Amino acid sequence: MFDKKDLDTEALYARARAEAELIFNNPNTRKGRSLEKIIETVEYGHTAEWFLIEKVGYTDNPAMYQDVIDLDNDWVEVKVTKISQYIPSVLQRLNEHRRNLDLWGKPAANKAMIFINDPNENTYYKLGGYYEWDGFKFSEKTCLHLLKSMV
Repeated sequence: MFDKKDLDTEALYARARAEAELIFNNPNTRKGRSLEKIIETVEYGHTAEWFLIEKVGYTDNPAMYQDVIDLDNDWVEVKVTKISQYIPSVLQRLNEHRRNLDLWGKPAANKAMIFINDPNENTYYKLGGYYEWDGFKFSEKTCLHLLKSMV
């Protein structure tokens, strides 16, 4: 578990704003949302990514709309959901998206992490699960990188 308050929130906001502006400037991804609303949505997910970068030593993935690169140099998809009961549906979307990327011949993350946070209740993020692609679906594993960082 980590607290958003323990992160460099200025750097986090700048990173989230940069991606939000890309989303906002494209009418297909904007979907009628204000820039402020997009920043809020992007920052919600980027908080977990920023924790991995700032506190665990992961690096930002320079590929467009990709999340982070772990200590083994593998791409990692990072998702955040409000409650643990939503994890199965997040996994289902991750699996479908990954299968589509494979069909289209596009590069994709072989690892995924799902964090849990209800922003209406607190600033704490909890790891809901760590997953690795088995060729058909993301299967739950143990992330050794996080054992010390999440204590």
